[in-house]
Amino acid sequence: MRGTRQHGGRPRRGATLLEAMATMVVVVIGILGVALIVLAAARQNRRNLIQAQAGLIAERELERITAMGCTGVMPTPCSNIQALDGSTRQLWWAADGEPQAQAPSAGETRLRFDVAVDVDPNAMGGFEGTARGSPAVDRMVGGLQLQQVVNVRVLVTWPDTLLNGFGTNSRRRAVALQTRMVP
Repeated sequence: MRGTRQHGGRPRRGATLLEAMATMVVVVIGILGVALIVLAAARQNRRNLIQAQAGLIAERELERITAMGCTGVMPTPCSNIQALDGSTRQLWWAADGEPQAQAPSAGETRLRFDVAVDVDPNAMGGFEGTARGSPAVDRMVGGLQLQQVVNVRVLVTWPDTLLNGFGTNSRRRAVALQTRMVP
């Protein structure tokens, strides 16, 4: 028997144009799917980098405040820390990998981070609303009431420019760190 024959006795000729086009459509859809996955992964990696940068800024700010220590006198020994309550500042992430307080020059694109400090004073001075933290700032420890403790929170926020790829600032992301200080 010579050559391969189909049911009707005719020789087999290869793929039709319709089969070739269907195969091309399947391949193109597969390539587009892979491209979309790569783009989504790149976007998520960028978000993770920005969140890590914000976390580093929050850590440095909290370390700066902690290094100040409580230098006031009784009955408010942490008055210097309490004076930071409600303070805000802006930082921009520079190309050298360090946050800078200087705004970028015209034509330079950098992500702006807003840094806010919130200090809840000790039990003697009251709290903002009913915020006492967990565990409570004014709790009993070893049979004694903690009275000279301040709760310090640092909140770093930034616009989520990766929300839809068009640079909208409709949502903000945030990282918050806190610590407690005593004289």
